[in-house]
Amino acid sequence: MTLFNIDCSTGLNELTPESVDIIFTDPPYLKDIYKEAYTVLATEGMKALRPGGWMISYAPQFHLPEVFNILTGAGLEYYWTIAQLNNQANCLIFSRNVMAMWKPIIIFAKPPVSKPPHAFCDRISGKKMKKYHPWEQSIHEALALLSRFASPGDLVVDPFMGSGTVPLAAKLLGLDYIGMEINTDTYHTALSRIEQQPLDLNSYCVEGTS
Repeated sequence: MTLFNIDCSTGLNELTPESVDIIFTDPPYLKDIYKEAYTVLATEGMKALRPGGWMISYAPQFHLPEVFNILTGAGLEYYWTIAQLNNQANCLIFSRNVMAMWKPIIIFAKPPVSKPPHAFCDRISGKKMKKYHPWEQSIHEALALLSRFASPGDLVVDPFMGSGTVPLAAKLLGLDYIGMEINTDTYHTALSRIEQQPLDLNSYCVEGTS
């Protein structure tokens, strides 16, 4: 489908209302902007999602209460939390004196909510991947979750696509996709990845996708 060099608010607002099946993303966690990022994701995502559509997002543990309030305040309904294991990429949270060994992936839906097409595991692990961006997430997690929540022909949107991991996963699975990235250099990185040929799903070892 399409990748856009655009900010998430403008990009989401330009989508046809209730045209998106899945929003799968990783908003920035920076202290000064995370509330704005999740607010845009919630309000504009609520408009773009079809009834029953899924909102799947990485989230910072430290700010989970605020993130939940933002998403539910926009009308989205909480469904589940997945533990993404850090796989030797643990992080010490100094302010809480906690060694974080997993990261939440939170799942919400636009009502009315029904079960996903396939059963999914609520603990997943991928490989550390920082080749294209310092905040890059593993494509194995995107493949694992999209293969459980998406149906053939679904449209997947990532409004904070970074280096294009989620759109690439969607393409590998034969799904339609739209990605949005505000940084021009990072956008071109994503564009280069998505245009790689050949793209072969068998090149990726994925847990829990069969």
